[in-house]
Amino acid sequence: MNDTHRLYAGLPDGIVPKVYAETNTAALVRNYKKLTAGFPAGVKPCCVVKADAYGHGAKFCVPALAEAGCRFFAVSSPEEATEVRSLCRGIGIDADILILGFSDPANVGTLAENGIIQACFSADYARELSDAAAGKTLRIHIKLDTGMNRIGFPTQTEEDRARTAEEIRAVSGLPGIRIDGIFSHFAKADEDTAEGRDRTRLQTERFIKTTELVKAYGIDVGTRHICNTAGSMLSDAPYLDACRLGIGLYGMDPSADFHRDLEPVLRLCAKVAQVHTLHKGESVSYGGDFTAEHEMKLATMPIGYADGFIRAYRGAEAVIYSPEGIKKCKAVNVGRICMDQCMFDVTGTDVRPGDTAVLMGEPGQTDALAALAGTINYECTCILSSRVLRILRDKTNND
Repeated sequence: MNDTHRLYAGLPDGIVPKVYAETNTAALVRNYKKLTAGFPAGVKPCCVVKADAYGHGAKFCVPALAEAGCRFFAVSSPEEATEVRSLCRGIGIDADILILGFSDPANVGTLAENGIIQACFSADYARELSDAAAGKTLRIHIKLDTGMNRIGFPTQTEEDRARTAEEIRAVSGLPGIRIDGIFSHFAKADEDTAEGRDRTRLQTERFIKTTELVKAYGIDVGTRHICNTAGSMLSDAPYLDACRLGIGLYGMDPSADFHRDLEPVLRLCAKVAQVHTLHKGESVSYGGDFTAEHEMKLATMPIGYADGFIRAYRGAEAVIYSPEGIKKCKAVNVGRICMDQCMFDVTGTDVRPGDTAVLMGEPGQTDALAALAGTINYECTCILSSRVLRILRDKTNND
């Protein structure tokens, strides 16, 4: 843990937060380098930084990744795209920025002026984008639906692929539209099973067949990309021209089937507010559905579901440190998690008010929270609310 004066230096109004998420950009860069080390020559890494870099703070992650060499980012909205453009310009770096899904065509002017790439998933949408271009040129990446069945030009049958190739040819001739790439998204690349591998191969085949049909019309499809983090970990990874890295950048495995010894980038921390005794027979929190079978020592943390530490995390494990950074103990949540507070069993320890509880980011901790909630690790960091202050870990302590 960082000592207090370093961790809180430079915060607005001198506020010392009771809850914060600490982002370690040195770990982020090490993960980036480890994940890209095996890329074939010529494959461009695309760092996915949507949803505020999966809750880690885009304002920290984008500059760190750009300075590490990334020149291709993916986001989910025009708002995110313009933020990434501003962050890159702030350090004098130009980068491609792709919006992976829908944007209202009314945003075309802003996107074109900022050189932002828009995903285009249908001929009708392409015509809307063209109509809105009004003399400007919008860069697009064609989105193919190869089996996710979410958005994209269909490729599931031979008839689909032939029709899609014809439609893309028509799109290429629309005024104000420039095709710079073509991509798709795997549905089961994170499942290392026969079914998962077969589905990934099928999607890759559909993608390749469709792009070849488009090329046969003399159209340059530009940058081709289909791999995500899990796809890049496959022994026969279809890297193509670029590979999108998301969850792995942030030190989390895409599933239990894949493990790459990555480093957690975020630590969710809360100060211990109060330590008190729970007498035998007394209950704790709303509903009183946890009752002490013996005298217990409880530590109350000022964090709850309004911060993204949701009720489904009941039974979560915290790791508690002294202000000097000395690890004291592990503690288990008891009782229902409230909007702003939750309680942990610290019986038999010397935990005191002012100690720091790490609730997310210790080895295996985020995956354990996901298991409690019946979800995936992605969701655990993405749902951290805006009232959780994001703090850049002090550079002197980053390594």
